[in-house]
Amino acid sequence: MEQDSRCGEVAVMFLAGLAVGAAAGLLLAPHTGSYTRRQLQNLAEDVTERMVGLAGDARDAVDKAVDKGKEIVS
Repeated sequence: MEQDSRCGEVAVMFLAGLAVGAAAGLLLAPHTGSYTRRQLQNLAEDVTERMVGLAGDARDAVDKAVDKGKEIVS
């Protein structure tokens, strides 16, 4: 069970690093400010959608584990 928790932490850290790296790349890119802001907004929306999906997956995994635990106890 601790292994699963660790995998989740690693996944979140990876995604956070990916987002920071992408944002830094956009900020350092030789584009106009409005274009860069638009790109950052699109990136933020994409990351938000992915995080919502990951949160849903995590919720489903927890629900499944709880149900399995209830079956074992019953």
